[in-house]
Amino acid sequence: MTYASPTTINASKGLGEILIYTNEVTSGWISNLILLAVYVIIIVGYYKARDDFAGGLAVGGFGVFVVALLFWLGGFVSGITLGFAIGLALIGVIVILIDNKNN
Repeated sequence: MTYASPTTINASKGLGEILIYTNEVTSGWISNLILLAVYVIIIVGYYKARDDFAGGLAVGGFGVFVVALLFWLGGFVSGITLGFAIGLALIGVIVILIDNKNN
């Protein structure tokens, strides 16, 4: 399968055009990896700032859900990926509720 040349991208339309091209070339993996990177960065940043891993899971899950929802509306990720993002958000909420119950 041949793809369009990167020089055919109209970058004056914004970074969305570059994301569309790279997502097409990588068969959707670049958007999934961006979501994974956002999740890990938020968890590690929150954990380092507050020393609270359960809170980091909740904040990371919600942050990834918001970004995944925007990506889904833009057509960058599939519904399955959005389902995983919803699952991460639910896992974060469940972990924080269980953690607060023990305190």
